[in-house]
Amino acid sequence: MKRRIIAAILTLLMALSLFPAAAWAAEPTEADLKTAPIISNLEIHDDGEGFVWLEVTVQTPANVLSAIDHFENHELGFNQAGYIGQIDLQYSVDGGEWQETAITPSPNHDHEDSWNGVFETQYLDELRVDSEVRARARYSGADADGNSRYSDWSDMLVLNEKVDFTASQWALPELAEADRLGLIPDCLKGQDLTKKITRAEFAAVSVKVFEALTNTETEAAEDPFKDTDDPEVLKAFNVGITDGKNSAGDLFGPDDLLTREQAATMLTRVWKKVNFSGWTLKTDGDFDAQFKEAYTMPARFSDDEKISSLAYDSVYFMAANHIVEGSNGAFSPKAVTDAEKAVGYAQATREQALAIAVRMVKNL
Repeated sequence: MKRRIIAAILTLLMALSLFPAAAWAAEPTEADLKTAPIISNLEIHDDGEGFVWLEVTVQTPANVLSAIDHFENHELGFNQAGYIGQIDLQYSVDGGEWQETAITPSPNHDHEDSWNGVFETQYLDELRVDSEVRARARYSGADADGNSRYSDWSDMLVLNEKVDFTASQWALPELAEADRLGLIPDCLKGQDLTKKITRAEFAAVSVKVFEALTNTETEAAEDPFKDTDDPEVLKAFNVGITDGKNSAGDLFGPDDLLTREQAATMLTRVWKKVNFSGWTLKTDGDFDAQFKEAYTMPARFSDDEKISSLAYDSVYFMAANHIVEGSNGAFSPKAVTDAEKAVGYAQATREQALAIAVRMVKNL
């Protein structure tokens, strides 16, 4: 008796094995047919000869793949995959109107490879390598009566998102680049960037530059200052970008406005920290000869004599690497006369600070 039961079970299992698993899959539900694809990546590519295109990486959830299998294996006479025949991609370039293209995966027996992958748009006249692109996708198809059916739209994915800046026209391209590179600290986001930058704000910018150059995250030091506990200041202090402004070293002056030569000095310290093993503010003098060999002295500024001795080499290092510039031959390092001090002469602005941060990352 046991043998006959076992034989019957084996016969049944062999019979079942002749049918594909998809044939026994449950009927897709309305929820399955409404499930949206997932856009996991957007990239803009340029062949250097004027051909620019958009690549979108699409992932298809498992329940949708099961629905596709169900329709194909039941041969219900629908299009390639029944209700789910193609992927509709909508995209907007630089705030323009929505455009749409259809992606039809090639039929094959490996649905995961066919419905998951990188899909390309055709040539787009308005697309640039730095364009802001918004994209979303959905599945579309038709039912047995030829009526169009659609899934929900996927979440929106944004590439090169543009930020509205309150800034001078000249600064906008480099501010957009600063945003793309992650160089704008939280304290400056949404602020008027034409305003003068404080020591605390520039410390935050300098930390962003250091992290960009080293691909690391910076930790805050224990607080040595009486007048601030700003974590970005403490990170800058920990790296060696800045220190106290008094002899005791316990006052930072977070709200003091920064001069152009101070900005050059702080960013040069970032470069030294990245490039000279063992460099610290205390050991800075030990690296003088090595530092002077790292650049070729450019033409002197017309107000060369106004540059502080502490900032002198840093200013010309930054000038040699096209990170800081003069105006009409002058650098305007700091205010010297009472009249200059009264009008805030040579104080760096937030947009100037972010512009030189971008040049620092790109040039060095």
